[in-house]
Amino acid sequence: MSAPVPSYWEDTATPDESGARPLDGDRQVEVAVIGGGYTGLAAAYRLAGVHGVDVAVLEANRIGWGASGRNSGFALTSVGKVGLDERIRKWGLEAARASVRLGVDAVETVRELIRSEAIDCDAQPEGALTVAHRDERAPELQERVRTYREVLGYDGVDYLSREHLVHEGYLRGPSAGGGIRFRTGFGLHPLKYARGFAKATARRGAALFDRSAVISWERDGSVHRLATAGGTVRARKVVMATNGYTPEHLHPYFRGRMLPAASNIVVTRPLTAAEWGAVGMATTQVYSDTRRLLFYWRRLPDDRLLFGGRSGVFDTPAALARRRRWLEAAIADKWPELAGIGSEWFWHGNVGLSYDLIPHMNTIEGDPTVAYAMAYLGSGVALSTHCGGLAADLVMGKAVPRDTPVTATEIPRFPLPALRKVYLAGAYLAYGIEDRWR
Repeated sequence: MSAPVPSYWEDTATPDESGARPLDGDRQVEVAVIGGGYTGLAAAYRLAGVHGVDVAVLEANRIGWGASGRNSGFALTSVGKVGLDERIRKWGLEAARASVRLGVDAVETVRELIRSEAIDCDAQPEGALTVAHRDERAPELQERVRTYREVLGYDGVDYLSREHLVHEGYLRGPSAGGGIRFRTGFGLHPLKYARGFAKATARRGAALFDRSAVISWERDGSVHRLATAGGTVRARKVVMATNGYTPEHLHPYFRGRMLPAASNIVVTRPLTAAEWGAVGMATTQVYSDTRRLLFYWRRLPDDRLLFGGRSGVFDTPAALARRRRWLEAAIADKWPELAGIGSEWFWHGNVGLSYDLIPHMNTIEGDPTVAYAMAYLGSGVALSTHCGGLAADLVMGKAVPRDTPVTATEIPRFPLPALRKVYLAGAYLAYGIEDRWR
């Protein structure tokens, strides 16, 4: 078990009032859920509240300890890292259109959950922007808007020129060459959301067990036996909801299918009005740029700047210190007026990558009693909430939409999975070079 991860979110979150406790003794349920983040909570919420079955959630650490409590708090329509043109070419036009609807539905799922369960998580107004980090990338964003509107039939996007970004109070600076504004998407406090979600899930009748890592998973006829240090849960069905923290030793199916990658975040002191004027962000909408190793940022409700990026293979103290300095330097590159501002918080955590760069929700091959949802590629706030519910439906034998590869295909295994960290290091090197010149 790991202690809470020091972060801005941990220091500003509401207490966990879900009643989660370590498993003490043996228990028999219809469905066991492994993982107490958004995916696992969404599955348990649906299983208990809609399907009316006994469900136990087993979380190795505290509720929301992993990516669900450490992310940037962006609820986005993103569905993996496969571009629109490639989706159309490989998946077909209808599946590409369905993938856009899936992303919008996922954000709406989060909004409705916050509303119906009165979750106090500092949810912000709608609006998410992708910004050209070089002027020459702006035409690509214009073409992407055209594809959304004219090919995919989705009009929830607008192209904003550099001048529009400045005049409308969205952004200014050398790395603001134009942008796409998505009308659906918003920021929230991710740990407040996780704890509020957990409280709602417990209220529906799910049993939440934290500090209860599953150390072995065996099959006894039609029953799955999940052993923890404090006891054993016997379940007819299992939902695997572990994303970038998937323990590969528990079940042979999950070996070699996930690549954890580090995402790093800093939070600054509160910026002054003059400093925010230099940044040009008069709103609390959420932002990312067009780099392959993208940066993402937002203005927090207390006027601090949150800024993050993907990087890092090793988590030694020296490597983490370099990653913090790298993010602080990137802030100065985007907004020279903020040079030397430093940061008051720094933390990191795993996002989950799949080999085909899309999320997956399915049952394991040959065994419909085990479902999973994972591999959100760093944009999982909305999609994990949505797909966790779909995984619950699927493991209960209910029909789910199969109109995109997200729900119609299995998560693939990496070729030579022992080399996954080598792949990652190579990608960081290649993408870093590309980002310097393009």
